[in-house]
Amino acid sequence: MDVAWSPIHPALFAAVDGSGRLDLWNLNQDTEVPTASVLVEGAPALNRVSWTPSGLHVTIGDDTGKLYVYDVTDHLAQPTRDEWSRFNATLNELKMNQSDDV
Repeated sequence: MDVAWSPIHPALFAAVDGSGRLDLWNLNQDTEVPTASVLVEGAPALNRVSWTPSGLHVTIGDDTGKLYVYDVTDHLAQPTRDEWSRFNATLNELKMNQSDDV
């Protein structure tokens, strides 16, 4: 498993796992379910993920050294003007929920 934050969107990160799945998470939309997912053909064991500097593509790698590049649609990749303030509110909500569990 590997994760990487988007270089342009404060609440967006990509995650890969050993079952061949790439998930994009926008924590401002949902903290429990990925915003978008794809299962790589053949379900290779994915172990690396990184973003291109533009934040519009995700590069992933598997345990055999094969690389894959995926486009991230603009509506997912590009943050709106209020993403930082929304992300701050999301983090505060998560913090409050965590302290409620203790």
